[in-house]
Amino acid sequence: MIYQPLNLLEFFAAFPTEESCEYHLIRVRWPEGMACSTCGGKDFYRRIRTRRVYQCRACRHFTSPTAGTIFHKTRTSLRQWFLALLLVALDKRGCSALFLSEQIGIDCDTAWAMLHRIRHAMAKRDAHYKLSGSVEMDELFIGAPTKGKKRGRGTERTPVLVAVSFIAGQRGGEHMGFSKLQAVERIDAPTIVAFAQKNIEPGSRVRTDGLSVYPALERHGFLHDANPVRRRKAHMILPHVHTFIGNLRAFVLGTYHGLGEKYLQQYLDEFCYRFNRRRHHDELFDRLLLACLEKDETPLSALIR
Repeated sequence: MIYQPLNLLEFFAAFPTEESCEYHLIRVRWPEGMACSTCGGKDFYRRIRTRRVYQCRACRHFTSPTAGTIFHKTRTSLRQWFLALLLVALDKRGCSALFLSEQIGIDCDTAWAMLHRIRHAMAKRDAHYKLSGSVEMDELFIGAPTKGKKRGRGTERTPVLVAVSFIAGQRGGEHMGFSKLQAVERIDAPTIVAFAQKNIEPGSRVRTDGLSVYPALERHGFLHDANPVRRRKAHMILPHVHTFIGNLRAFVLGTYHGLGEKYLQQYLDEFCYRFNRRRHHDELFDRLLLACLEKDETPLSALIR
């Protein structure tokens, strides 16, 4: 698929009506023409006026272009959904439910639910890929520290595992590649290994700060490059992951003013998705739309437990 840059003026010119949004959705989902979900035929009767469905001429089965997507059976119009995707795509800092509700004319609860579905689609899209080659791995802690308790490792805040790939550049430099984030219950060897197996290709070289839980990676198909901090600065040992963590903290505190543990992973997924497409920011609307069209009818109740 060829992704097209889109700004607000271009959006309103391209999608003046609900029908224009529906036709664009069909073109993106079926580049070679919409196919019947039963027989695969591509010849349909004219769209039923009162319902968003098309009847196949061959088998008479009704096909909805939104079935299996986050837009299916929604009471919010496709045009409002599309505008929500554009606003999420345009704002690098993230889009709050209050802002979205004010901009597209829906109540705050609906906007909040829409954003959760969009973040779920982002997470599913990124789950297709693993980091490879050279990777830096570390952890951070998110949340307000308990009064009188220490900060950092040993804190009661939520631990988050961070992995950032990097590649060698010209003149001996290095450049950040892609990222993975996961909120976990504890920092121990089994958790580290499970995270690496899920998110990093076997055989990759993992650079860490030498914490005692990381050598376990060596027994599970990873090359471990331990760099104990000792008297050195942590950001000198793991420059890429610490730059990434700094940006993440600004995102959490600047847009959402701190995050609760219950929905933390969804916001981490959003940040990761944006970071991994930072060089294609102007194409993010089409990329988000494609992510939202992946087959998934997960009920909202399953996303917000």
